Amino acid sequence: MQQTIPSSHNKGMKAIKQKDFKTALGYFKQSADYFTKYTWLDRYRSLTLLSASKMCYREMALCNIAFCYVQTMEAEKAKTLYEQILKEYPDNGIAYYSLNSINTFSDKAN
Repeated sequence: MQQTIPSSHNKGMKAIKQKDFKTALGYFKQSADYFTKYTWLDRYRSLTLLSASKMCYREMALCNIAFCYVQTMEAEKAKTLYEQILKEYPDNGIAYYSLNSINTFSDKAN
C-alpha cells in the first residue's frame, strides 16, 4: 500500500529528477486530486502509508505543482498556488519562501 497509493507522487518525483517538469505536473495534479478525494488516507498516513512526514501528501503535491510551474516559466500560476497553499497550510515554509522569491524577482523585473 505504501508504494501503490502514492504512485503518482513517486512518478512525479522521478520526472522532476529527469527535469521533465511538464510530465511531473500531471502526476502531481493526479496525486493532489487523489488525496483531496481521500483525505482520511492522508490524515492517517502514518498508519495507512507508513509515512512519518510532517507534510501531508496533498500539501507536498501542491508545493510540487507550484515548483513545476516555476520551472516551466509560469510564475503567475506558481504565485497563485503558493498563496492558496499558505491559506490552507499557514506554516508551510516552502510556499512562504518560494512566494517571497517570486515577489522579489518580479519586483526587480518591473
